[in-house]
Amino acid sequence: STSLKSDLCSPAGNSKKMLQLPPDGPFTISKSNKFVAVGCYIFGSMSYGDWGDKRCDSGCVSQRNPPYCTNGCCEIIIEDDSKWVSFTGGSLPPPPNYSNISGDCGFSTIFDPATFMGDGRKAYYGLKLNWLQNCAVANYSCHINAECIHSETGDGHVCKCLSGYQGSGYSKGTACTDIDECSRPDLNKCATPPKGVCHNLPGSYTCSCAKGYKGNGFDCESPTFKKSLISAIIGSVCSFVGVSLGACGLFWLLRRRRLKHARDKYFRQNGGLQLQEHISSLGGRKSMTIFSEKELEIASKKYSTELGRGGYATVYEGVLVDGTTVAIKKPREISGEFINEIVIFSYINHRNIVRLLGCCLQTQFPLLVYEFVPNGTLFEHLQSLEKYLCWETRRQIAIEAAEAIAYMHLQASHPIFHRDIKSSNILLDDTFTPKVSDFGISRLRPSDETHLSTLAVGTRGYLDPEFVRTQQFTDKSDVFSFGVVLVELLTGLNPLLSVQGTVRTLYDHFLSTINRGRLTEILDPKVVNKDNQAQMEDMARLAKACLQVKAKARPSMREVVEELVCIRAARKESGVYRDEILVEDKGDSMHDYSSAAIGESTSDHVHPCTASTEILTSECPSTALIEIQMHGR
Repeated sequence: STSLKSDLCSPAGNSKKMLQLPPDGPFTISKSNKFVAVGCYIFGSMSYGDWGDKRCDSGCVSQRNPPYCTNGCCEIIIEDDSKWVSFTGGSLPPPPNYSNISGDCGFSTIFDPATFMGDGRKAYYGLKLNWLQNCAVANYSCHINAECIHSETGDGHVCKCLSGYQGSGYSKGTACTDIDECSRPDLNKCATPPKGVCHNLPGSYTCSCAKGYKGNGFDCESPTFKKSLISAIIGSVCSFVGVSLGACGLFWLLRRRRLKHARDKYFRQNGGLQLQEHISSLGGRKSMTIFSEKELEIASKKYSTELGRGGYATVYEGVLVDGTTVAIKKPREISGEFINEIVIFSYINHRNIVRLLGCCLQTQFPLLVYEFVPNGTLFEHLQSLEKYLCWETRRQIAIEAAEAIAYMHLQASHPIFHRDIKSSNILLDDTFTPKVSDFGISRLRPSDETHLSTLAVGTRGYLDPEFVRTQQFTDKSDVFSFGVVLVELLTGLNPLLSVQGTVRTLYDHFLSTINRGRLTEILDPKVVNKDNQAQMEDMARLAKACLQVKAKARPSMREVVEELVCIRAARKESGVYRDEILVEDKGDSMHDYSSAAIGESTSDHVHPCTASTEILTSECPSTALIEIQMHGR
């Protein structure tokens, strides 16, 4: 202990002190100590450990509690044990009228308040230190039923009772005594009496079942109750299984009945009865594969591969169980075009018309199954920037597509108007054989009529202007649309062109160019050459004839086929059309085709070039599809 000593005897006086213990020693300055600055108008500051500086100021208010504070003081609490502490005291400027009557000087120090003894200047105080030992040295201090735990700071230790014991953990003091779990409802987890019995053990407890009960002590039941419970469970399970099986059977029967009713409903809704009536009354094809919805779902892998999308249906690729690749047409809504398409196909059998293999009527939306034509559409090939069709292949496609349309007009058991002839409805197989497709808006020609009265339907750029004006569709309307396809084959251009910000039809552009004697300007530069230019000019004459404004001035599809065969044979004169100059106008005026020049199609008409109408293979030098090395024209 030490006595109080004044060290602040002037307004400018100050004192700085530091207390430091050996860093590797067992002692630390206890946080029970306090820093205090006693006197009027003084300040004190202190720093220790890692806590930084702390400051307090004192006025001249007399404080009698605690005893070490007389005539004003301030104090700072030490918040943690430390190996060192530094503190400073100093005087503050007093008020102008202040007078130190007692003449005492202030002082500052650090001490343990519990050691303060005496009064005023005769008082004494002490400093409290902690003596720290780790478990390796001080394990003796812990009780036998306790464990020694190192302090979080690394200095000193703490004794903690083991699980099942309670107390201070130290040998001296309350030590560690056993907890009686059986008397503690919050700790006793045994089955409640009379079923369970609790047995207290040192540091733990066990449970057992009372006599007449069985279990692990935590759950105890009587054997009779268990048997009853098992019987009840078995009975419940059997009842549940029986009811479930009965419900499943009833559900299955009801579902089959609902599905049958739904299939019958869809069959009638999709025109199945109408289809049967048409096939039976008109003598069409009577055999057709009827697929189930499940078959087509499996074949198409749940309609995962889309081939194309039309106005009212989407086409998907599928593979039947026999390995046949097919195209499945799935309408997006119920449409009368579906049954119409089946009826049309019941009268058609031609190598250049896509075959209908079957249908599925017992679904909400009816499905059609066609042969798969793998090489895309004529439109896609003509518009491709990477490959192009050579002239010989284009010429052969024109001949075979024309034969298919002529067959529908004249040779089928019932004449048919296609009504939507366009390059995107002409499919190509691996050998570039054309297949005319999409008969959704096709119609049978009335037996006693030469035309069909109907609203204008079809595709812009291919529609017959006379049909649009009169709303009377004839076979010459299909001829007009095929004429546009011929122009596409000659030019490779789109049927709708953008000219100076306005949309113009290809046939208008073609006729305008021909009438100005500039045909060579629009022939496809990837194809035209000195060897085939004459044939291309001949086909241009034929295309112009097909595009005449007046339907009667156009050739029939039979005459179109004959003229195309003549062009393939490189005949100079066809006997149907007189020669015209379709290149630069050198003075001769252009002549329109007239009905007299074209001639009328008659049953006894013999064309000079019909000696052989056999379909020839492609005459391309190497392949029908030529790679383009440089894109564009």
